[in-house]
Amino acid sequence: MESIPARAAPDGLAGTALGSRFTVIPRSTLPEEVANRLLTLIKERELRPGAKLPAERNLARMMEVGRPAVREALRALALMRVVDIRQGDGTYITSLEPSQLIAHLDFVFPKDSVALVQLLEARRVIEAGNARLAASRVTDSQIAALGDLVIALENSIDDLDRFSQLDIALHEAVCAAANNFLLSQFMKIVSALGKVSRERTGGLREVREAALRDQRRIVDALRAHNPDAAQRAMLDHLDHVEQGLMSAVAEAGAVTGNDAKAAGTASDTVEPALAGRWVR
Repeated sequence: MESIPARAAPDGLAGTALGSRFTVIPRSTLPEEVANRLLTLIKERELRPGAKLPAERNLARMMEVGRPAVREALRALALMRVVDIRQGDGTYITSLEPSQLIAHLDFVFPKDSVALVQLLEARRVIEAGNARLAASRVTDSQIAALGDLVIALENSIDDLDRFSQLDIALHEAVCAAANNFLLSQFMKIVSALGKVSRERTGGLREVREAALRDQRRIVDALRAHNPDAAQRAMLDHLDHVEQGLMSAVAEAGAVTGNDAKAAGTASDTVEPALAGRWVR
């Protein structure tokens, strides 16, 4: 490992608060400690989205570690979508958007039926709450836009990709009408992961037809500014999503012994795990 004095803080950081915050990493630690130190700076908002990091050699000098440790840490953060390594330009903090940070989970969800069960649980909590809040807060212009989305869904019933895009857009529009920043951040994660379940169920026309009926009910309840009806319509819609997923999983023969073991004591297959999961 190279030994370079840590006194110099290059890239114009000498004597600045941020320059001192990188601090020296003990030589006995692994590269993940470098990554953890950078994540701490991001969490404490001393490194913000879009910020350019010092050059690799300068980070190594400031932390008193070898360049290979820094390089490995940056590669790990790049896989997490926390940093963007641009060849010939440098390394930047990404936008840190939730949907981007969890994008790698797309590799997990298609293979993990238990994860899909948990996604449905999350959707029930978040989206039913969105619908309830939106019924009290939705504006006339938002109601008009939701109505247009329902018409577009009807016209796209035979176009699987377009229907899926519009379905996501309508759910996000309901969330926007709820006018809650934190819920909107959670919804970005749900929308990104929800694409996987839609891929499993959206190929069935009867599922799309049921979704269209459900979306009409949701929008009608919002138009009437009825929180109870909006929440109930959203929960009924997610019931139908669950049923469609059960059918798709059963038809594809996707349940394996490993899925059953992962589901815990509640079930021997994904179907009963889904069927018995929800209590109103």
